[in-house]
Amino acid sequence: MTTELVRGQNLPLPASQVVVEMTAQCPVELVAVLLDADLKVRDDADVLQRDGGSAPGVTLRPRAVEVDLTALPDAVERVMVTATIEGSGVDRFGAVAAPVATVTSGGTPVATFTIGDLHTERALQAVEIYRRQGAWKVRAVGQGYEGGLDVLLRDMGVQLRAPIVDRARTLLAGPGGAPHTAANAPTPQPAAAEQPADTASPFAGSAPRPQPTAGMSDAQREAAALEARRRVERLYEQVWGIFEDAARSAASYRSSVEYADNRLDNELADVLGDPAARTSQAGLAAQDAARAKHRDLVERARAGLDKDAAQLSAEVAQLEPQLPPELARWDSPAWAAWSAPEDVALAVRLGDLHLPENPQLRIPMVLRLPMERGLWIDSGATGLDGDSVSRGPEQVRARASELAATLVARMLSAFPVGDLKLHIVDPEGKGAAAGPFAPLGATGLLVGPPATTAPEITALMSRLMDRVELARMAIESGATDALPEHIDFSRQLLVVHGFPYGFDDRTVTQLRHLVEEGGRVGVHVIVVGGREDAASFGPLLDPLWRAMLRLTPIPEDHIADPWVHHSWTYTPDLPSDGTGVTQTLLSWVASSAAGGS
Repeated sequence: MTTELVRGQNLPLPASQVVVEMTAQCPVELVAVLLDADLKVRDDADVLQRDGGSAPGVTLRPRAVEVDLTALPDAVERVMVTATIEGSGVDRFGAVAAPVATVTSGGTPVATFTIGDLHTERALQAVEIYRRQGAWKVRAVGQGYEGGLDVLLRDMGVQLRAPIVDRARTLLAGPGGAPHTAANAPTPQPAAAEQPADTASPFAGSAPRPQPTAGMSDAQREAAALEARRRVERLYEQVWGIFEDAARSAASYRSSVEYADNRLDNELADVLGDPAARTSQAGLAAQDAARAKHRDLVERARAGLDKDAAQLSAEVAQLEPQLPPELARWDSPAWAAWSAPEDVALAVRLGDLHLPENPQLRIPMVLRLPMERGLWIDSGATGLDGDSVSRGPEQVRARASELAATLVARMLSAFPVGDLKLHIVDPEGKGAAAGPFAPLGATGLLVGPPATTAPEITALMSRLMDRVELARMAIESGATDALPEHIDFSRQLLVVHGFPYGFDDRTVTQLRHLVEEGGRVGVHVIVVGGREDAASFGPLLDPLWRAMLRLTPIPEDHIADPWVHHSWTYTPDLPSDGTGVTQTLLSWVASSAAGGS
């Protein structure tokens, strides 16, 4: 019997000989990736491309990947089957019918997976064959990558091998010159006036401590940095593992309750459908028995859910103290040990997620860096049960600005000094001197003054558009050596506050283009605004909102997980003292920048 898999569903494999075939409406290139226990390749030889590519236990065919589980090396824990349409003449999976992966085990088809809901993705992870407690299973993944195969492989630790892309990505990663490292960075000493008033804060009375790398050789320092990176990757994967387990546990609970409800309805219908039996002693007893069965099923389902939640809550409690600053809550002591990073951090924390069945189980919501999507902080969010009514729209807008400022601080602290250039559009607040954005202006981390007038917005958007278009064309044509010197190709972060105030049709179209294309070439966007405020632009902005990850300054259940698509409640992580903690962190970043200049 063949099982039709959905995203995230897994299935045991009955035999050691496994074949994964891919059918699509256009030519696709299959790529098999061998992963270790850390979900990374051991080296580039673990990536099999083109027909005939092979490694112990894995052989690539024109439209299939053949796997002999008994021949895989012990270090290989997963075989990821991926696909790309780059070079096929079709620019995105959403332009053709959904591709289908078919899994055969021991010569018998065991599963199919129709990979739907694809839009602008140019590469995808189709299915993975993985080892769990000594047994092998197959899982439907269906994760798409708008940035193509290079971005997909980079997530699994593969070095970019195409020389053209290598040169372009190196250029786009940051300014030239020797990097400012934690070893040679000065220890910033924020002035007392800059310290937050909350003495319980981990920032209070402390300054960041550089990592103990003095006296190490270059090789030792590199090995230490690599081990630290691997540790953070393991923590990051652990966060996602808890998230997935919680989603599946809730799905099982909801499915059990739905089954119990349907069974109760059917049994009661059988009794109540017979007028003679409705009020008879036997009929009443049957109704009581049906309700008792229902209670028993629901109670057993709830007990299982509570058991899972207790285990996962314990894992989160154990995990939180181990998280590095960029993944930690604002009240974590980890921030006291912050130091300017030598490389871009793996991810940053956006807030917490939970489901209504288990509000006590709060899972960190983390975002991989560099961002592939822009962030939209919805200043018109309604929250749960009309929360915005009780808070007031002005308070919601103020919290949206505060959330934007704290996320910018996290972003700046997660990049090496000088590798992320900050621009602000703030015509509504008249610049960074207003409200929560004051710390950004006071630290001198902005590239030029904020754009506060229509001409200034037009000029800034045009400069960023030139940068995106030149970089994109250079990568596509392989002409990175011809990039003009007057364009700054370091990574850029554009914060648009109070959108769409000060924008016209032309600058709105430019902003949409930056959101859709900028992430691929190192230009990232954070927009603070509400859909109702932008209603005058009509459907022009719908693609903009869809292209961004929506965050809310107040709790709201709008985040869908990638496995079973539950609606998770997002709660932003905001410092308890307003922007005091943000001010202190930004002063540390600014001090590091001054020391490295």
